[in-house]
Amino acid sequence: MVVTAFFILLFSASHASAELYRWVDRDGQEFFTNERSKVPQEYQRTARPVKTDDSRVSVGEKPARPHSPAVEVKEHRDRNGRNEAWWHRRAESQRLELRKFEDELDLLVKKEQDQEKNASRASVKKKKSSAAHDRKKLQLEKKIAQAKRRLEVDLPEEARKADAYPGWLRE
Repeated sequence: MVVTAFFILLFSASHASAELYRWVDRDGQEFFTNERSKVPQEYQRTARPVKTDDSRVSVGEKPARPHSPAVEVKEHRDRNGRNEAWWHRRAESQRLELRKFEDELDLLVKKEQDQEKNASRASVKKKKSSAAHDRKKLQLEKKIAQAKRRLEVDLPEEARKADAYPGWLRE
């Protein structure tokens, strides 16, 4: 029963494509409608059915038009001609140098703590190694202070003088 009703409905359904009507008014403007009754009375005689052609219809796509070439935006460079990538690499190398010195200092402090735990050594030998550790520790602290100054003071000042953007130095 349901199957027969389905087939009757299927074959009796009207054609899916609607007829379009086209007319031109006094000003030369072209109009389209899908119902002949919507055509104004004065243009009923001139309204003609239009057959749709799938090759001419574009649904959902933008009409083809010539693309204008993309406008090139000049990349900002500093007064010396250096760009963002150059400044970023420079700041990153300063950060790596600072981290290297800090890691060396951490390693030296850990070694010193391990030696203090092993207090079985002779006091003379301990004093010599302690003095060497202290000298090396002071040198590393000095290098860390210099690297921080270069990264936090000198490099931003150099970038400012060169007219580079401050954001170029950030991580």
